[in-house]
Amino acid sequence: MTYFFIVLIICFVLFLYKLYHLSVDDQALIKKNVEIKDIFNSTLIVFLSGLFFARFFYVIFYPDEIFYSVLGFLVFPYFPGLSLTGGIIGGALTLLVYSKIKKFPTPRVFDFYAMALVFVLPLGWLLFMIFSKDFSTGATARLVLYILLFIGFNFFLYPKSTRFQLKDGTKSLIFLIFVTLIILLTSAVNSPGLEAFRQSRENIINIIILVVSIIFFIKQEFFQKLSF
Repeated sequence: MTYFFIVLIICFVLFLYKLYHLSVDDQALIKKNVEIKDIFNSTLIVFLSGLFFARFFYVIFYPDEIFYSVLGFLVFPYFPGLSLTGGIIGGALTLLVYSKIKKFPTPRVFDFYAMALVFVLPLGWLLFMIFSKDFSTGATARLVLYILLFIGFNFFLYPKSTRFQLKDGTKSLIFLIFVTLIILLTSAVNSPGLEAFRQSRENIINIIILVVSIIFFIKQEFFQKLSF
């Protein structure tokens, strides 16, 4: 299952490339005296934290005896299983704390991370499908939705943000809303039926993330700017 590790490395490299493209010479970062190396330093910490939480939440969502040993938990290339939901939760919490400590413009940095993730999700999921030979309806639907998300962000939201038509933090909230919706929709396709949907722990967490993201989005767009 070394393909699992290869896909992660490819996605991480592409993520760094996109993050560099977004953050280099950014005026908001310059005003805060945040250098590109500071952003890259945060990336490694956020990546490792996200990886741990992705594994941790996968074990919670899909328990198996093999994961209860230290070796089974840590050696994920041979005992594969990562949760995108868990990775997002862990990465977001780590980035929030790190940004506070380093005095980053937090909402803007979150937007950069969201844009970079949208950039790698379609290719990462396609490679996962190819290597795992999973061409099920749910997997294919998720790929199509990730591609549509990529198009929406790059050809609609990003141009708006460059013209300062979007508040900082809006893109990251939209990312959370649509990614959780995609996960929930494809979960419903893979496991049809209300009872199966309700029994999934991952679905419950994603519904919570979705509701919280919508609340913050409404607050951001119609009441006041995010401050965290």
